[in-house]
Amino acid sequence: MKRFLLSLAALTLLSACASTPSGTEKNQTTPPAQTQQNPVNTTETTENQPSILIKDRPARAILDDIVLYRKQKGMQLKQRTTQRLEFSMQIPNVTQATEARMSYTLTPLNGGWQLSARVWQITAPGTAHESVSEITSAVADKIDEELQTYARSKP
Repeated sequence: MKRFLLSLAALTLLSACASTPSGTEKNQTTPPAQTQQNPVNTTETTENQPSILIKDRPARAILDDIVLYRKQKGMQLKQRTTQRLEFSMQIPNVTQATEARMSYTLTPLNGGWQLSARVWQITAPGTAHESVSEITSAVADKIDEELQTYARSKP
C-alpha cells in the first residue's frame, strides 16, 4: 500500500512538473504559515537535492514565478518568506488521505541564487498515524527540468 501511494504521489508530481511555467505573479502578500506539525525542514541538505544556480534574476522574481506555476498546477501556498516557499496538495483518488508537499529554497551563492527543491508525501496528515516520506529522488529529473525554467528571464 505504501509503495502504491509513493508511486501515485510521484506520478502526480511528475505531471505537475511536465509543463513550463510562464508569467510572473504581481502579489507577494501571503504571510508565512507556521505549523506545529510541519514535516518540511529545509535546514537539512540532501546530497541529491535538485538545484540550480541562477544569476541576473532577483529573488522575488524567481519566487513569484514558482508561486504562479505551482498555483496553476493546483498546489496551495502554505508558507512564503524572502528565500523559501512551501506548497501542498491533496492527492485525489486514494484510500487514505495523502498530501504532497514541495519546498523551494533560495540561498545566496557566487553573486546569484542557488535554487533547490524537495518533495514529500504525507499519509494521514494531522493524525496520530501521520507518515512522512521524502520522495525528492523519485521525481528529481522532473524537478531539475522545472528549475531550469526559473533561470530564464521573463519579458
